[in-house]
This record gives sequence, structure tokens and C-alpha cells, in this order.
Amino acid sequence: MNRTSQVSVTSRSGAQPALFGLPRVFWLAWRDLTLEFRGRAGLLAAVFFLATMLLILGLALGPLRSDLEKAAPGVLWVSLAFAGSLLAGRAFGLEVEDGTLDDLLLTPGSKEWIYFGKFLFQLMLLLLVALALLVMTAGLFYLPLKAWPALLFTVFLGTIGYAAISTFYAGLLARLRGREVLLPLLLFPLVVPVVLAAVRATAGLAQGLPVAEVADWWRLLLVFDAVYVTVCSLLFPLALEG
Repeated sequence: MNRTSQVSVTSRSGAQPALFGLPRVFWLAWRDLTLEFRGRAGLLAAVFFLATMLLILGLALGPLRSDLEKAAPGVLWVSLAFAGSLLAGRAFGLEVEDGTLDDLLLTPGSKEWIYFGKFLFQLMLLLLVALALLVMTAGLFYLPLKAWPALLFTVFLGTIGYAAISTFYAGLLARLRGREVLLPLLLFPLVVPVVLAAVRATAGLAQGLPVAEVADWWRLLLVFDAVYVTVCSLLFPLALEG
């Protein structure tokens, strides 16, 4: 019996106290991260895809440093968006393969905790990939990292919105065949505002603009993040059980 089944059984039988609230969310995210790092196939594929994509874009834009610097913010976020589409299916892929999705649904209580656990898992994966992407973009496209705290904050805000949408659609399409094809088609239209705002904020920081001039884009990202997380968490139980 796997760990998910054990949690469901012990919760129903009363042999051990069930996990509720934040501990249950963190447990699910930690379990998924452990399985992901144990396999490493998804992360390695995403990093290899990023390296290849950045190399091709760098060759296409030419050797001029000015051209590469102008393209750096867009390259950073477009690459992260495509890598995120590769990792989006990881949230529920193992649950479907191992048959543990029904065990999660049988756990007592509302199902929003499943969304937040998977959302936290996706967020951690995207942040790890984003850190690798920042280093590669700085090396190949001369993206300045002097304002690295503000850059990291921008990456954090952008990945929250992306992870919120990708987690919702990954759960919605979990049981469907061809979900790997449908997921990017549904995902990209909704994350375009997040990507555009993140690109503008990153471009402003790369140009050396004061933080006060970039703060408007941060506020816009915060609004998108709050709306996406709230709406997706409320609709997720209906989508997963529907």
C-alpha cells in the first residue's frame, strides 16, 4: 500500500489522527518533490530543453551584445513559460499512473488542500528551473544581475501566477488522454498577462530603472496572482470531481 493510501485509510479508520490544514498541504508537496527528485526525468528534460532553446535563440539573434541584452527579458520568460508547460503535467501524472488520485479524493474534508499541495509542488519546481534559467540567460544574453533581489522577487511573483493556472488545468485534464497536448493550449492564453507583466518588470530592472518605476508591474502581478489562486482553488474541487 502506498503512502497516499495509508493516509486515506488511517484517516477513515481513526487509528491515527488525519492530517488537516497546512500540514496536509506541505506533506503532499514534500511527497511530490521527493518523488520528482528521485526520478529526476522531468527536471532534467526541462533543463535540457531550456539550454537548447537558449542556445538556438542566441545564435539566431547574432553576436551583437546590444541585441542580446534587449532580448534577454523576453527570452527569460518565454523559455520559462515553455519549460513550465513541460513540468505542468508532473503534478498529477504520477497520481494517475500509480492510481493514487482516487485515494486523495477519498480523504475526508474539502479538496482545496489537494490544489494547494500541488500548487506548492509546481511553484517549487518552477522556481528551481527559473534560477537555472537566470544563470543561463545572464551568461548567454548578458542579463545584468546587479539588482538580483528585485529580479528574484519578479521571478517569484511571475511563477506564482503560472503555477496557479498550470496546477488547475493539470488537475482538470488529469484523466484525459492527450493531456500533454491540451495542457499548453489551455494554459498559454491565461498566462500571457502574467508573462507580459513579468517581462516589462524584468526589462525595467535590466535597464537600471529605479524600483519605484518597476513597482507598478509588481502590483499588477500581485493582482493576477491573487485572482488566479483564489479562483482556481475554488473551482478546483468541482473540476477534479466533475
